Amino acid sequence: MDLAQLKTQINLEESRFELVIDDYLAKIDFKKGSKGQYYMVHTEVPEALANQGVGHKLVRESLEWIEKNGIKIVPLCPFVRSYLKENLEDYKEIIEEGSKL
Repeated sequence: MDLAQLKTQINLEESRFELVIDDYLAKIDFKKGSKGQYYMVHTEVPEALANQGVGHKLVRESLEWIEKNGIKIVPLCPFVRSYLKENLEDYKEIIEEGSKL
């Protein structure tokens, strides 16, 4: 597996960001709010892909897509919140005001 060659995709039909590696699906589920913000609710990385940087890549590329598209987020998922805490300077502009980290 060459993680650098793979790219996170958005699946608007399923309301999730996806990273497919071999036959495994890593994903972040979101719900779209009434003002267009994305509530990041759940991150899931299959056990076979654990501890390989997949989750961090998934979150980073999802947040980059969100930022590029001018969307605000409400991070409800503990993994996304943890990533944001570690990289707050890079993403503070896209966090919906009043959101809890």
